[in-house]
Amino acid sequence: MDLSVCAHRGSPSVVPENTIGSFLQAVDEGADEVELDLRLSADGRLVVMHDATVDRTTDGTGAVAELTLRELQALDAGGGARIPSFEEVLDGVGPRLRLQVEIKAPEAVGPLAELLRDRPGDLARISPCCFDPDVVAELVRLFPDAPVGLIASGGSAESLDRAVELGASRVLFGWSGTDRALVERAQSHGLEFSVWLVNTPEQLRDAQALGVDGFTTDETAAIVEELVRAEEAAS
Repeated sequence: MDLSVCAHRGSPSVVPENTIGSFLQAVDEGADEVELDLRLSADGRLVVMHDATVDRTTDGTGAVAELTLRELQALDAGGGARIPSFEEVLDGVGPRLRLQVEIKAPEAVGPLAELLRDRPGDLARISPCCFDPDVVAELVRLFPDAPVGLIASGGSAESLDRAVELGASRVLFGWSGTDRALVERAQSHGLEFSVWLVNTPEQLRDAQALGVDGFTTDETAAIVEELVRAEEAAS
């Protein structure tokens, strides 16, 4: 398959989001990359959690930044799963899986750089990304050889120009405002273009028509099956 398939928070419709089991499930379903969200615990540990609080995805309450790793991992993240530390993800998903690491808390950038200095072999499979241009600039500075990405809710010439100015390697834009001309312009600058979210066969066909390099999906199994079906029909 030419398109890179990125599993959004793993496979949350099957296994609770942002857990090691969810990431492994997405790999089994055919994902090329998994997206995860990074925050910092009260004791300075990198933890994988989308929301600023644990309320939605666990049986606990409170802000992630106000709970220690031990307190966070005492919570049930669904079906007995734990909130993983980033180190546990690196160790638990295998050495070849690509990881799209969305920075949810700017204070996580420094500890991420420190961790990867001790684990240089992991840097090659990590794509640090963020919505915040200032954070993207810092990521580019700290990880000059990594495919750093600028995320935006929609596509625009302004966001694309900003990504080029920042030295990003990829853009990850939502559907609104994203068209083939924008995709081609990004690619002419050497940027990888991903669109999100692609959850239906119709959206997959639209993504293919745009000429994007990849996409993020909540429905990895169904979308991969659709891709395989289309390839078989074309052969």
